[in-house]
Amino acid sequence: MPRASVVIPCYNAERFLEETLQSVRQQTMDDFEIICVDDESTDGTLKLLQKIASEEPRMRVITRQNGGEGPTRDAGRAAATGDWLYFLDADDRMRPTLLEEAIARGEETDADLVIFKTQELDDQTGEIREFKYCFEVEWLNGLDVFCPAEHPQRIFNSFQNWVHNKLYRGSFVREHGLAFQHVRRSADLLFTCRALSEASRIALLDRELHLYRVNNPQSALFTSDVAPLDFYEGFLALRTVLEERGTWDLYHDAYVSWAQEGVSMNMQRTRAFEDWHLIAQTIREGGAQKLDLMSITREQAVNPDRWDRCKEIMTLSLDELAFRYLVRERAAVDYLRTQCSWKDLHLANQQSCINEQDRLLKQQDEDFHNVLNSASFRIGRMITALPRNTVGRLRHRQ
Repeated sequence: MPRASVVIPCYNAERFLEETLQSVRQQTMDDFEIICVDDESTDGTLKLLQKIASEEPRMRVITRQNGGEGPTRDAGRAAATGDWLYFLDADDRMRPTLLEEAIARGEETDADLVIFKTQELDDQTGEIREFKYCFEVEWLNGLDVFCPAEHPQRIFNSFQNWVHNKLYRGSFVREHGLAFQHVRRSADLLFTCRALSEASRIALLDRELHLYRVNNPQSALFTSDVAPLDFYEGFLALRTVLEERGTWDLYHDAYVSWAQEGVSMNMQRTRAFEDWHLIAQTIREGGAQKLDLMSITREQAVNPDRWDRCKEIMTLSLDELAFRYLVRERAAVDYLRTQCSWKDLHLANQQSCINEQDRLLKQQDEDFHNVLNSASFRIGRMITALPRNTVGRLRHRQ
């Protein structure tokens, strides 16, 4: 049994795969398996996977009929045999020490789950940026190992429902029957939130060990018009599990705050009016009650802005609601323009400083050459020639 399994669901990821798999193969620990599951890609993904697997004995390739993110990721989970499980997207990258550091942290703390930091990797610019919203730990007051049942208040809101900033103990996953929902989007919501609420111990690792590719038109974030209610199904399934386990009351407020986030952000990210309308209507026509969406006060909500947005869905007409979202989008665009202007100004100031330094260096160079070529310098050299030669001969004798 390998010490770790790295599971990678793949669909039309030919452009990224070599870079992604190189980051896996270059891990500083060697005892792991790589499981790549191809979801009936239509580009050269499968051929590339098979080529790399022929060179990499730790790698297995599984093929399946196209079913989307959930079934593909779950097929990899079912095939994994490692002591620790790590789930990587086909367009992301691992830092070289991810497995070594995360496993060491998990074993030294006897944790079921290790959570670390991720960074954004901009697909358009190559820029690497901090991503603070996946590791919000201030509410834990310095705790870096904790039991979620003892600290339930923000457990779902602080680490995102991603899998790629977390390492899972294999025995914990298997004993609790954790599995990915067989949906096309948001398949990791149920899996991750169950792990966050069912773990006996969670260990935090304040290290940036993963690169999350953003601004990629092929990513799930940019394809929210595919199965727009999958996130909603994930929240319904999570509520059912919490109720069955008798932990609904314990995690209720954290669940509601995270559901408010999910509803608000999926409304904002959808690219088709029909899908936006479908989400709004679903929430208005019984969905809010099923999610218990407005059962906490604005003061209790982790993010009051998300509470406000859900309240608007329930109280405004669809025309008014659409206008509110348009206003927010305009404000977001204006903010980004301002940020870009400041960035451009900063770059312009930096370039101005560089130009000034170049000018000063050039001036110093010219001054130096002028001194060397000046008559006074040549006369000074002639006057001091005899003393300099005498000192040189004395040093030579010594």
